[in-house]
Amino acid sequence: DLASLLGVHRNTLRTYMKRKNVMKQYSDLSNEDLDILLCTFKEKKPDSGLRYVVRFLHKHGLCVKQRRVVSSLKQIDGLGRTLQD
Repeated sequence: DLASLLGVHRNTLRTYMKRKNVMKQYSDLSNEDLDILLCTFKEKKPDSGLRYVVRFLHKHGLCVKQRRVVSSLKQIDGLGRTLQD
């Protein structure tokens, strides 16, 4: 990640970014598109939990707030097994 590339702790980087008003950019992805993407992912990896899903999104260049991912997973995974790790 960026903090390790710069040789600083992530909290130091976060503090500096807040001071300079540098905001984290999130992907412009609709809730419907997120649902479709995660549904496809869960079909292939049904036992994967939240951490795996978030890593999958990051690996594909998507930065989505965790609460959106959780909400989407709850919607497509009706049994509430979304927070398995």
